[in-house]
Amino acid sequence: MSDDTNHRSLAVVYFNGTWDLIDATTRTPDQDLEMLTRAFASRQHWIEAGGTDQNIAIADWQVAHAASLAGFTDVADAFSTAAYDRARAAALPTWMQASTAEGRARACAAMHDIAGYEKYAAETKDLLDKVTDLEDRQLVESQLQSIPAP
Repeated sequence: MSDDTNHRSLAVVYFNGTWDLIDATTRTPDQDLEMLTRAFASRQHWIEAGGTDQNIAIADWQVAHAASLAGFTDVADAFSTAAYDRARAAALPTWMQASTAEGRARACAAMHDIAGYEKYAAETKDLLDKVTDLEDRQLVESQLQSIPAP
């Protein structure tokens, strides 16, 4: 197995492990730190594997998501902005742009930035109107709906 393959495999393992913690109904403070650590590990392994712009944007989005949930709002802000900017600079698919706008809305909500939350939530909805794949659209819609009100 090549280094790139190993890094890709580890990126996926850490990504999925992060989701297990994101989906947990309750988390301890230690689990919040583990969730964020796993998200960072996944991101780093995508970088080591030579991941695409989409891989890195998704990794940045997941770091931001985990950081929002764990209360690390400055980290959530930085990584959601990185994902958002990368998705646009790389002209990633519309569903990805919608997802990264959702990530910005989530980070803004975590920071209690109501105007920012409303701006990015509206952008997410506008972009989702252009997404033709039902599964992609439903995924991003469910993420947007899961954001706690700021």
